[in-house]
Amino acid sequence: MTFAVVPSASADGPVITPCAERTICTSDHQTTTVPGTPGSTSGGSGGGGSAACTWQGREVPCWIDNRGAFSAGCYYIEASPQPLATETVWGTHTSKDGKIYDKSCILDDGFVPAGQVFLAQPVAARPPKSPREVARDALTTITVGEPVLHAAPADNAVVGSPVWLWIEPDKNVTGPLSSPPLHEDDGGPTVITTITLKQVHWTVDDGPNPNAPFQEFICQDGGTVFSRTGTPTCSHLFTQSSARMKDKAYSLSVRFEWQVTARTIDNVPIDTTGFRWTTTGSQVLRVPVNEVQVLN
Repeated sequence: MTFAVVPSASADGPVITPCAERTICTSDHQTTTVPGTPGSTSGGSGGGGSAACTWQGREVPCWIDNRGAFSAGCYYIEASPQPLATETVWGTHTSKDGKIYDKSCILDDGFVPAGQVFLAQPVAARPPKSPREVARDALTTITVGEPVLHAAPADNAVVGSPVWLWIEPDKNVTGPLSSPPLHEDDGGPTVITTITLKQVHWTVDDGPNPNAPFQEFICQDGGTVFSRTGTPTCSHLFTQSSARMKDKAYSLSVRFEWQVTARTIDNVPIDTTGFRWTTTGSQVLRVPVNEVQVLN
């Protein structure tokens, strides 16, 4: 990654020198430099940022939306609002000379605020987002409806006999669901992201003790509506009665795991490898389970 050097009027901080692609060089000269504009980029992004830079042997985003442009281990973003003209952070400068930027620096486990600094030249602008980045943003706009859970038998299930489970059929709940077309940058792509139900993770409490573990079982779809002549695609077999449980019933809840795909408005596929998306329902389904008493 190549960074341009633009010295400012103050006299502290590192100099960013032109480097080989994807490498950032620093030296401790007595002048302040402005986080520069990256040249050609490759690779993805991390932490909500755009493009990839290198710092201490690892890739970091050249831009993070709430932190700004990267330079020598730190990010710079224009302070909003700007400090009052009487505040000491301006030093001998005024708003005619440049602007004040919030600075935050990389730590192993995140970021640490590093105060505010004056820069005479503006930092690099946010680079246009890639189709993959727009696809991820579009993903967050998708709203999944609240699942309604059902069981049969609902009131008189017995130990050792499978309980039929399903989710009320509703396209707004079980999908597929797509985002509205999203366009974020002039000249950039317009993207539609789609989620398709991959698995339903059912969770059932395993004991009256609040610290007891939960069991989880997986169904490959939302289940089929109960029919006396049908066959369930999702069911669970209880091995103990619910007499020891709170309210003498088992509590079940669901979490959806989705497959994510995306395409441009021109129907060009976008790589969504590594995208994981889950949603959780708030309803708790209570199922009492009885033991069959055999009389001789």
